[in-house]
Amino acid sequence: MRNTIVLVRTDSFQKASIALADLVRYGGMKIRGDPRIIPPALSDWAFEQISGEKPRRKFRAHVVAQIDLPPAKAIGRLMDIHPPAHVLVIPPDTDVCDELMRLWKTFEKLKGFHPPKRTKAEELREKRKEEEGLEEF
Repeated sequence: MRNTIVLVRTDSFQKASIALADLVRYGGMKIRGDPRIIPPALSDWAFEQISGEKPRRKFRAHVVAQIDLPPAKAIGRLMDIHPPAHVLVIPPDTDVCDELMRLWKTFEKLKGFHPPKRTKAEELREKRKEEEGLEEF
């Protein structure tokens, strides 16, 4: 199974890292592998292919990352968290995804991004959910 890709378009790579961290922490998404930096022209092309319209604004930082959720669920969670960047979900069954995956190894890795560490409260909540899920059966 192929992964869904998110395209983050923003003014700086620091904001892109924050947006990705928000996807993990507040959106419950898991980033698979390392996020990659892509050329602005490729980002604009991907945006145009997925949204059906030309980009209205130019950004300086363009980053792609693979996530572990299906596109519909990722879009729903994205709408709930409002990250500090323009984020576009690219489904795995599109030509855009095929092209990005073909070029994936040629893209530079985003330096300085580390998924946020889980707090003790988050770990306890997840442990309780697992325990409650076991008791239901």
